[in-house]
Amino acid sequence: MSHSTSHLIQQQMYTRERRGIFRPTEGFDTVANSKGLDASFIKKVLHPLCVYDAPAALTARGEKQESIYPEAIHLVRTESGDVVLGRSIYKATDFTGLRSAFFTHNYVIPAGHGESPSDYKQWLNTSFVGAYDIKQGTELPELERLPGGSVFPSVDPSAVLTQLKLSEEVFKQLLYAVMMSATGRKKVYVALNVPAEEVASSAKLLLGVLYAALPYAYRNRIGFLTYALEPNSRKGIHLMFVEPFSLRPGDRNVDKDFVFDLSTHSRILNVDAEQVRQPYFDWIVRTLLGGGTPDDFFKFAEQMLTGMEAGRNLTLSSYHELITLYRIEQGERALYNERRVAVLRSLTDYLSSPDALSRKMQLNDLFLSFFDHEFDRVKDGYIPEVGLVDCFKDYYKVHTRTSENRLVEYLIRSLNNAYTARNTEAVTYIYHTIEENPSLGKAYFTKVLGNPALTKMLFIPYMDSQMKRTTDVKGLLAVVHEWGSRYIEVSANADFQLLAESALMGRLRAERKPVETVAAIHQRLCQWDGSSAGGKLSPLEQSGLTERLQEASDRYLLTEVELKEISPDQLVRIPFFTRPDLVQWVGKLPVPLKGQAVRLIAAYDWFSTEDPEPSVLDGLEPGEIEKVQDWAYGWLPQQLTEGHFARLLPAFYHSDGTGEGILDFARLVSSIRKWAKDNDTMYRFIRWSEAQAEFATPRGGFEPAYRRALLLFFQKEGREGLHKKTLWRQYFEPANPVFKNFYLTAKRETDTSLVKTLRRFRKGGIISGIVLIVIAGTLGGLKAAGVIGSGDSPAPAAAPKPVQQPVAEPTVPVKEEPTTIVTHIPNTKSTTKMVKLLFAFQTSAEQAEFKPEKLVLVGADQQEHSYEDFTLAEQNDKAAIDKTGKGQSGDAKTGGAATGSTTPAGKSVGSDSTTPGVGNGTTANQATGSTTSGTTATTANQGSGSGDGANADANAPTEYDLEKYPYRTLLTIWQRLELDDAGTVTVDGKEYPLVQVKSGD
Repeated sequence: MSHSTSHLIQQQMYTRERRGIFRPTEGFDTVANSKGLDASFIKKVLHPLCVYDAPAALTARGEKQESIYPEAIHLVRTESGDVVLGRSIYKATDFTGLRSAFFTHNYVIPAGHGESPSDYKQWLNTSFVGAYDIKQGTELPELERLPGGSVFPSVDPSAVLTQLKLSEEVFKQLLYAVMMSATGRKKVYVALNVPAEEVASSAKLLLGVLYAALPYAYRNRIGFLTYALEPNSRKGIHLMFVEPFSLRPGDRNVDKDFVFDLSTHSRILNVDAEQVRQPYFDWIVRTLLGGGTPDDFFKFAEQMLTGMEAGRNLTLSSYHELITLYRIEQGERALYNERRVAVLRSLTDYLSSPDALSRKMQLNDLFLSFFDHEFDRVKDGYIPEVGLVDCFKDYYKVHTRTSENRLVEYLIRSLNNAYTARNTEAVTYIYHTIEENPSLGKAYFTKVLGNPALTKMLFIPYMDSQMKRTTDVKGLLAVVHEWGSRYIEVSANADFQLLAESALMGRLRAERKPVETVAAIHQRLCQWDGSSAGGKLSPLEQSGLTERLQEASDRYLLTEVELKEISPDQLVRIPFFTRPDLVQWVGKLPVPLKGQAVRLIAAYDWFSTEDPEPSVLDGLEPGEIEKVQDWAYGWLPQQLTEGHFARLLPAFYHSDGTGEGILDFARLVSSIRKWAKDNDTMYRFIRWSEAQAEFATPRGGFEPAYRRALLLFFQKEGREGLHKKTLWRQYFEPANPVFKNFYLTAKRETDTSLVKTLRRFRKGGIISGIVLIVIAGTLGGLKAAGVIGSGDSPAPAAAPKPVQQPVAEPTVPVKEEPTTIVTHIPNTKSTTKMVKLLFAFQTSAEQAEFKPEKLVLVGADQQEHSYEDFTLAEQNDKAAIDKTGKGQSGDAKTGGAATGSTTPAGKSVGSDSTTPGVGNGTTANQATGSTTSGTTATTANQGSGSGDGANADANAPTEYDLEKYPYRTLLTIWQRLELDDAGTVTVDGKEYPLVQVKSGD
């Protein structure tokens, strides 16, 4: 603190003397001070202010008259709030009479000493002491007021600027610099265009004009010095007047500050010219130079800034805003029309502080008058800009009770105008304003939804835009639930329900997993219905909205999703299967949807249980049964792998229409052989079938047809299970006697020829057995030597024919047969769209290399048809392979067995002598025409295969022996195409001859 408890003005005097208060020897020191001043305050605060350097222009000419030298009056505000007002003057001689000196007199005005906005007049006209004799004592009196009187000379701002040769623009720039310096770090240095001896007096005149132009907050902050030899930064001094010509260009110490070198060519640095053109500077200069007084405005500004955030009264923008509001209040309404948004934003800003209505009633009245004006414009069809709406919204936040109804009506009319003009941008920002404030939104939507006409005109279009903004079904349902549960009028509104249903359909069409999405929809809708408390129905459930959305999603599945497009895992997740009114619901569907629903339900009943009845498809039309079974075939291998044996049976069940039905055991066993990864799966299936009524006769044991199919399996592939001890003990030995007897029979049937012969002669004794062994050994040796043929029975000896001499024939070129041919198998099912091509190969290696990617063929329309999506199934002729004698062990094992392959789509498919792909009950040999040894094939006249020799007669068909092509692959294209007149088939760029098969039957 500068002083203890005293609230009086303190004094301090400083000069060169024989001694001082703080030094016993001669020199510059405080020679007297008031008792209320602390020694530390004097040393740290006052002593640095006791400085004076005589003007260079005066000392250069040896000026001795002290009154000529400018006085350096300074005003500084300390951190504690005290004001130090002092003056330093030039003294020609000191106490010795030999050297010059200076004398400083300071007044320390304590903080809160009745400071008023007009104190600057007293400061500029205060009387100071010019000398002091230390012999009079070192204590100075404390003062109640500054000396100098209370009447001050009037200042004519226009005359002062004219006298100092300052233009209005320069004065604005100086005023701007002073205001910026008061709140920043930059200093203001001014060199006036006056002689050195007039610097201080001119500075005081200019200070009087500057203070008059400064708002109160700035007046109470600024510090100044009326004269300094050259610019230097001093703490607490914002504005410093310096000797002319002392502001040297390029001086790095001052170039960063505000520089006004007016002594020569008006060099002004670092002033923002754009800021100077702001409203406050124009108005204040025009008022002062016009002889007016700005005090009314300053009082208005001080009142409006009350309650605002700290530092707001020292912000230039505040006075630019306030001067506009002040002028409008004074009657300049044109300013509002020029800057509507800026004016309203200023008003809402100043009215947002606590107790603003009671303190700033005049601003509130001004705002309401502008709102009425804008309301009238909206009535005339005007669409308000976003800034106006924001201002009214901000005002509503502070003064909700008094403005809610009027603001809601204003927004309704504004939106109506925007919708009429199809101004979607205006609609968007107005609704955004409403959404930002929950209280305003509730008031608005309550008003709109309470009026059916407004609901249809404003709310439904708004909801349409809200739903379109969602990106998926989840987001859409969130919007529907939010609005439907918030306002009961919304969920029951027919237009809203229709809009929600339509939007849901649109979102479902964009989903890549429709079944999973519909299941999620049902789950979400059930959560809505279950969220109501106390057993009461939720508004969404009461209105029927949830039921309508469920119905829409179910119908979407029936309309857009085919059975063939989904997997069993997806199928069982379809929600409408669990409807309690499923039968009645399906009965009300249109015919196309009803058929789809029946197929889906049948497939669901099939795959949703572990042990479906084989007759699960009874009741469907034959065509529908075939569609469901065709779909199931693709998924049954997986069911077999997972051990769901019962799910295989409906695919091979045929009803006679009277409630009875049979299983196609041959196809069932053949398919399992084809699908199973190993024989163990087949063994487990056989044991499982023992307990199934469909496989047994009324008297016990397996059905005869099933026995035959199993015997065929054991003979071809399953012999190991009967004859290998570990497998026999694991699977067949534990069976019940009735089934074990069958397995024993099958075991005997699959014995080797030697064992069967030994069994046949087992009653002949040891000698017979030995003879039999010798005979068998002899026969085996003869057969190995090639003496005896390998046929099943010895051929009768043929009488030798007389040798005939060959008749001379014309030389015919030897025909070079192709290694591969292809034939078209007609499709016997008129309801099934497919093309079947059988590729026949001479060797297994050629068949193994046959991995087509693209197939091109020419149909009856003579147009090329290209395919990349087809299925392959091997259908090798085992008998033909055995006769050729060329098959390896792998070929023999392949012939007639279930061999899997992979389609381009990645589905595992297989083939068998009874594969479903060939036809209903048609064996592989029947499909290919390989029924007799004399079967031949002829190429079409126009076809020529890759690698076959040229025919001697181009018009005669070339015949091929089909038995020479025992390795066969069936290629199925699931589209209908007439190929009766086709000639060639091209696979991956290679042509094959397309032949017609002529079978013996």
